[in-house]
Amino acid sequence: MSGVDVIAEQVRTVYRQARVVLLANCVNALVVSALSWNATSHSLLTVWVALMVAVTLARVELTRRYQRSLPAASQARRWGTHFMLGSGASGTLWGFAGYAFIDQTTPMSQLVIVFFVGGMCSAAAGTLAAYLPAFVAFMVPALAGLALGVSSIGGALHHTLAGVVALYGVGLFLVAKVNHRALSRAFTLSFENTGLLATLSETRRRLEEGNRTLEQRVAERSNALRKQSEALRDAQRLEAIGRLAGGVAHDFNNLLTIILANISELDEQIGLDTRTRAALREMNDAGSKGADLVRQLLTFSRQQRTTPTTLDLNATLRNMDRLLSRLLGEGLTLELGLRPAPLFVHMDPTQTEQIIINLITNARDAMPGGGVVRIETQTVELGERLAGLQPGNYALLGVSDTGSGMDEETQTRIFEPFFTTKDPGKGTGLGLSTAYGIVERAGGHIDVNSELGAGSEFKVYLPLASAPDVQGESPGRRVSGMRPAARAQQPATVLLVEDDPTVRAVTRRILEHAGHRVLAAPGAERALEIAAEPTALDLLVTDVVMAGMGGPTLASRLRATRPTLKTLFISGYSRDHVMPADEPQLVSFLAKPFTRDMLLAKVAELLATPEDVQRTAARER
Repeated sequence: MSGVDVIAEQVRTVYRQARVVLLANCVNALVVSALSWNATSHSLLTVWVALMVAVTLARVELTRRYQRSLPAASQARRWGTHFMLGSGASGTLWGFAGYAFIDQTTPMSQLVIVFFVGGMCSAAAGTLAAYLPAFVAFMVPALAGLALGVSSIGGALHHTLAGVVALYGVGLFLVAKVNHRALSRAFTLSFENTGLLATLSETRRRLEEGNRTLEQRVAERSNALRKQSEALRDAQRLEAIGRLAGGVAHDFNNLLTIILANISELDEQIGLDTRTRAALREMNDAGSKGADLVRQLLTFSRQQRTTPTTLDLNATLRNMDRLLSRLLGEGLTLELGLRPAPLFVHMDPTQTEQIIINLITNARDAMPGGGVVRIETQTVELGERLAGLQPGNYALLGVSDTGSGMDEETQTRIFEPFFTTKDPGKGTGLGLSTAYGIVERAGGHIDVNSELGAGSEFKVYLPLASAPDVQGESPGRRVSGMRPAARAQQPATVLLVEDDPTVRAVTRRILEHAGHRVLAAPGAERALEIAAEPTALDLLVTDVVMAGMGGPTLASRLRATRPTLKTLFISGYSRDHVMPADEPQLVSFLAKPFTRDMLLAKVAELLATPEDVQRTAARER
């Protein structure tokens, strides 16, 4: 708020009241002319009325222009000056009437002139007080003319009356000044209140906006915390299921070892009829499928040994194109939308193919009536954390279908092992959970988006890898100096340590049938007692995970007194899960379940002498 704003409001006020003032001016002029018609020159009255009408019409036009233009506050003084000039013109005409129309012989005529001129000035003290210069411009000429007219009559009484008129003018000015101050103060308070209201309104708007922003942030944070809590619960549940799956796989591998080892032994016998051999092959196939199922469990529980290498995801998909088409079968269309440039990731090739096959199989089963499966690859940049993934660039493998889709409850459980919506006998419920375990182990994440009747889309995020060095050696499995097909040239003394009695029995039988001398022990303590006797030991075959002392600890204690003792670890867990990273040169590993030939090949590999290796290499050449 400034002084210019107050002046602008003063000018607006007098222009708002101008119509009443101008109407009163015309009416009073007509009444005065009628009352003075017989005592004053008709021509003079006519000219006066004409001038009064002309001035009034000019002021009406001025008021109309002001109200139409609505001038800015900076132009208030100019419009105030125009109004003051109009008021001065009207006041001058009324002053002329007070001087020229007063009848010196008729007291009634004198009273009428004094009443009307004084009344006009008194009314102006109220209507024009908002803009004090306009009031002064009207009052001074009007009362000055009246005082001169009264004084011209002569006599002490009229001179005194002229002085009273002057004093009356001073009083009216003081009254108008008081009114002017009051109005100016009211205008000032009005502007201040308007400013305060505007400030309060802006403050309220900002508070409301701040509250909305705060509510939005609270909602976003609550949603993020809810998702993190759900992700943590899912991770804990999957971790618990993974530990359970790993334990089940270990025990199941022991059972499969017994089955497959005995089958391989039976198959070596001579004289079996065709029906018996066919039954053995069927049993062996069933056992192999069981072993595959166990490997999926171990993959899900992150206990399966992998050999990561840098591979081009696009090349892998192109190589699998024909296989995937056959996997989908008739009625389903496969579309590939691969990124033109290579897309390198650090993954185990076999597990990468397993992820793709599992996702394609899931899409196929969701479209029994036919449809389209689309595979896309691209690079994406994550600007914020996604299910534990750090922001950055990732390779994206997308598999979408036009199938039946899934509801929200199903989507929350699809990565649980053994959960399936398929009919009994048509799915194990391990496909997606296995893919989930592989991806999470590789540092990635699988996201799913699906609606009932609108198909499903799986997005696999994998960390990007640098392009491989084409001149370097391709990474792969570590290979020992002895080929797996080699056999020991002479029997050896083997210390067998296995806490499962049936596995221990079948393993002992296989080794003894191969001509080895076997000293069996149900645990590490009994094995230490056997080794303490003065007996030559060529090979230690031991389970890794046993009650009390484990296999690696037992081997370490035996090597302290028998540094040349060779060791073969056998376990239902993967090598990475149970074996130390710095295993000695004389150590090998055999995963359960194993067959007769697999066990004897490993034993032969460890017991082979340098001469055996040379002879085997010469035969192969």
